[in-house]
Amino acid sequence: MGNSIRINLGEKMKENINLYKFDELDSTNDYLRRNHKSYEEFDVISARVQTHGKARRQNDWISMDGMALFSFFLKERDNWKIEDYLKLPLITGIAVIKGLRKIENLEYKFKWTNDVYVENMKLCGILMEKTEDVYITGIGINVNNILPENLKSKAISLTQIKNKKYELDEVIKNIVSEFQTLCETLENGFWKDILKEINQINYLKGKKLN
Repeated sequence: MGNSIRINLGEKMKENINLYKFDELDSTNDYLRRNHKSYEEFDVISARVQTHGKARRQNDWISMDGMALFSFFLKERDNWKIEDYLKLPLITGIAVIKGLRKIENLEYKFKWTNDVYVENMKLCGILMEKTEDVYITGIGINVNNILPENLKSKAISLTQIKNKKYELDEVIKNIVSEFQTLCETLENGFWKDILKEINQINYLKGKKLN
């Protein structure tokens, strides 16, 4: 799988966060599950390519060069209840959208429990998993990749929308920073504020469900 390149994501982060960039991994989530004890909370593992990327319900995740593919983990908190951890997929969805807005201000929407949409097409997938005392968040975003013909009716990338390339490290930094801020908001007792944001970006709001 090769060695990683370590990059400090900068002083704008809440903590001293490092990004570890791999050329190829089986899955960034699986890598962290095996190796999380070697990393600090919020350290980011990214891969140019995933050979066995995963989605929910044991589905495979299609990996393409130019995507932002990364994972990080949150340690269990002594003061958190079970219901707080159940809110993490929502927090992740908001973090992705707020982070992406800093790169490109589009009408992003979050579809419970694990997808971000733009222009009614899938832009991002999220997978959360627990192992031992950590919650691993895996994110895959169509950024600089071009979707194949068989997916163009269902999914889209930022570069296909705006016809330009983006800095993947910047995308990752913004999202992890927003995730940290939202976790602090939850810890400080302001879940209602987060809930308001969720209602504003709900993909299914106003849609007829079959």
